Amino acid sequence: MKGLQSYKTWVFDCDGVILDSNTVKTEAFYEVALPYGKDNAEALVAYHKEFGGISRFIKFQYFFKQILKKKDFQQEMEEVIGQFGDIVRTKILECPETEGLYLFLAKISKAKRKIVVSGGMQKELLDVFSRRSLTRYFDNIYGSPDTKPDILKRELEQGLLKSPMVYIGDSKHDYECAKRYNSDFIFMTQYSEFVGWQKYFKDKPVFITSNLKALACQII
Repeated sequence: MKGLQSYKTWVFDCDGVILDSNTVKTEAFYEVALPYGKDNAEALVAYHKEFGGISRFIKFQYFFKQILKKKDFQQEMEEVIGQFGDIVRTKILECPETEGLYLFLAKISKAKRKIVVSGGMQKELLDVFSRRSLTRYFDNIYGSPDTKPDILKRELEQGLLKSPMVYIGDSKHDYECAKRYNSDFIFMTQYSEFVGWQKYFKDKPVFITSNLKALACQII
């Protein structure tokens, strides 16, 4: 890890990094899957937690194809995704920001580029960030249907992500994205649903912080 003030680009995950919204998403996955049976709902939640950071489209496709073993499910899946979106849109407006968010953002120079790269729906993210008055803190806010790797690849190819770059996330997928594009990585633990992160990151070159308040203390 370099000194935190040396980074020219900051990449933020949303759920569990900017917003305390991981439980909102987890509960929504369970709620919409429950009509298909408790065991199936729990299986979807387990998959969701294991692959935190990837889009709902991939997760629901796995649910219908691999868990429910359905062959013709596109219309049904779209209806369930719509139900999921309705639940999330309401609850994500009410959940708190993560501890120390505004303190941390105030400590990063305005000259630094700050973007949000989320597995959530981009249209939803833009609406939520606008209604929560968070848009002004970030240069761009990106989400699905584009994947996180595709978003980072596109931004790098367009010369919009300057090195050195650091990515703050709370999932294995976030770390893999950072590593793929030669970004340093900060893992945030307080809101993470990544079971076994201690063992996974034991021998990896990452900086681990509980929350953004603790991280802000590292910036002089």
